Amino acid sequence: MGDMARLSPMREMTRVDAIYETLRDRICLGQYNPGDIFHEANLGNEFKVSRTPIRQVLQRLAFEKLAVVRTGVGTIVEGYPDSMVRNYLEIHARLLSMVSELRLTTEPDDREELIATLHFRASRLSADAEPEHFWRLLKALQELCNRLIGDDLVRHMDELLFYRAGPAMMRRARAEPGLALEILQKNVAGILDPLEQRDYSAFFAVQSVNTRRHQSLVGVDV
Repeated sequence: MGDMARLSPMREMTRVDAIYETLRDRICLGQYNPGDIFHEANLGNEFKVSRTPIRQVLQRLAFEKLAVVRTGVGTIVEGYPDSMVRNYLEIHARLLSMVSELRLTTEPDDREELIATLHFRASRLSADAEPEHFWRLLKALQELCNRLIGDDLVRHMDELLFYRAGPAMMRRARAEPGLALEILQKNVAGILDPLEQRDYSAFFAVQSVNTRRHQSLVGVDV
């Protein structure tokens, strides 16, 4: 599928889904920066689709607050200051703690596949790895976490908070790959035992701690 990101198997991926995830990944990887304008014609040519699906993608990015529509200008990549990103990470950590306390968990049919993807991404990571490898591991952790949440509303909030913080975390990961490697290795190591024991309440308690640890990827010591 090339540059197209893999969608969780909760539903069938559409062309709009695939383009949306590709653009979302590019925003998080810094290939699009805050203030950059999405050009519908260029995107339509790249993905070989009409402007209608491109507009649907841009509307979705704007709805998720990863982009903003400005009259007379177009759809522009949104950016958040580090202070706001740290707040998002704290909210996300508390959300995951709530999932643990209330046991809002489930076991997806593709649990083994998700864990295998996580192990594969982790095995490819090193301090000199390409930024995309760091991002794919972060996404694998996020997707596993998201699929273990048993409530649709909480699942959507989990996803929103992750992607709002994604660009800021990846900026720091590109600047300090050694720090990013240390944090992600601790993240993976901490969740292995709960996963093997199928103790998902414990998993989310650990993941809450991991999310707070990500604050150091936006310039805060933890």
